[in-house]
Amino acid sequence: MKSIEISARTVAEAVELALAQLGKDRDEVAIEVLDSGESGDEALVRVTVVDDDEDDGAPAKPIPAPLDDAQDSDDVGVIARKILEDLLERMDIHAYVTAVITRVPGQKGGIEETVTLHVEGADEEAMGLLIGRRGETLRSLQFLLNLLVSRKVQKWPQVVVDVGNYRQRRQESLEGLARRMAERVHQTGRPIMLEPMAAYERRIVHLALREDKTIYTESSGEGENRKIVIYPAK
Repeated sequence: MKSIEISARTVAEAVELALAQLGKDRDEVAIEVLDSGESGDEALVRVTVVDDDEDDGAPAKPIPAPLDDAQDSDDVGVIARKILEDLLERMDIHAYVTAVITRVPGQKGGIEETVTLHVEGADEEAMGLLIGRRGETLRSLQFLLNLLVSRKVQKWPQVVVDVGNYRQRRQESLEGLARRMAERVHQTGRPIMLEPMAAYERRIVHLALREDKTIYTESSGEGENRKIVIYPAK
């Protein structure tokens, strides 16, 4: 069975990223929460594809479901999408926003719910501006949107914004970079320090190289200047 481990800001976001990478729906996989992220780290999940012939008849798991404007006007997804569309209109950016809600079992019972807003547009320059350098503008837009939605629903929501599938492309890029640099360290025997990265990006690099016994990784620095160093194995 194919299995991958993904980290993200929340368990729900990590699950969604894993489903996108595997090309599977929620009812075609088994999910194991390795780190709920409650300690301040990013959430980490292992998602395994379950073959049809291995189905043991267990109840179907909830799947990501597209949100519809016909739902209750208080629904976080509807509110978030409307606010984001208004923001994009004020920025004179023509884009189409779709919302997907992902529900997974929470660590303390109940259901953990995340709304992901996918932004697509024909103007590649405008999409690039929304993402910004290393996704900085995208993270700021996401924070602003959560803040605005929280004022409407009187609680802090779990809303993720993705533009042009940037998050998955960034992960694949970081994994490729990590493997190339690890090979260079292995060949030269000298450590290499990577560029400063956000916490979730550092986690991607650590996970990509975890099984490589010829090297090991450590993080150094503080705050926004925190970097990963790849060392040859001792």
